[in-house]
Amino acid sequence: MTGATVSEFPVSTTFPDYALFRKCCGSGLSEVRPLGEAASSGEAWDWNFNSGWAPSYAAYGRMRALMALSEARALHPTSVLEVAAGDAALCASLALSCRRVVANDLRREHLERAVRTFKNGDRIELLPGNLFDLDPAVTGVFDLVVACEIVEHVAHTVDFLKQLKRFLAPGGRILLTTPNGSYCRNTLPTHSMVKDFATLESQQFKPDADGHLFLITPTEMADLAKHSGLAIQRLSLWGTPLITGHVGLSRISGALASWPCYHLERLAQKLPLAIKEKLCFALSVVLKPCLGI
Repeated sequence: MTGATVSEFPVSTTFPDYALFRKCCGSGLSEVRPLGEAASSGEAWDWNFNSGWAPSYAAYGRMRALMALSEARALHPTSVLEVAAGDAALCASLALSCRRVVANDLRREHLERAVRTFKNGDRIELLPGNLFDLDPAVTGVFDLVVACEIVEHVAHTVDFLKQLKRFLAPGGRILLTTPNGSYCRNTLPTHSMVKDFATLESQQFKPDADGHLFLITPTEMADLAKHSGLAIQRLSLWGTPLITGHVGLSRISGALASWPCYHLERLAQKLPLAIKEKLCFALSVVLKPCLGI
């Protein structure tokens, strides 16, 4: 794949304000999620109610959830489809303002159980099953289609992006997040290094980091979008070790460290793109259909 470059589209990041980030580090993501009494155990309790100060993986997870919510709300959708919705938390937050929110996931029972943890769970439509088996003629189309941390688990990326595009209403957008393949500590192959994607089919759709088939660099993302009949409207690179706690910085995590870490993370956005590609762990893009395709 050749032809697209990251200089062809805006590179920007919509950060949540510090006060909100601090609240979520101190009290969990319950600050932005309409959680009910059922959200009271296991990992959901850790992320939603426990503290997790920067720099650390816990703080990165909180920032990642806030960033996805900020990016989605900035597009002002009235209808949203989230694929591989997992805990459906983003759907629940968006359902506070959107007319229609639909959550898709392969795991029906997991999705049903997740939705019951939210006060507004009855406002979230459930669409369990394999995304590739769904038909927009049946489901309808949406202003926004969200795919958070899923593209790196799917063997055939262009087919995946083309399928997402089928569910877009006129003027609709895709919000996609994924680890940044150009990050300096990445040890996995990036998309362009894979020689035979068919060999990955038996490993796809597995959750969490164990299921990463490859990672995607910003340049690869531009090429994949182009081959899918999509264009990048906006790209974000963020998540330096000042947030993630990588390279041993997690040893200084705490309430006092979170303020300088957050503000230095924002200052890092002013760095040249070539440096940000190496320093930033997270990548997100807003995609739009190419005209005439």
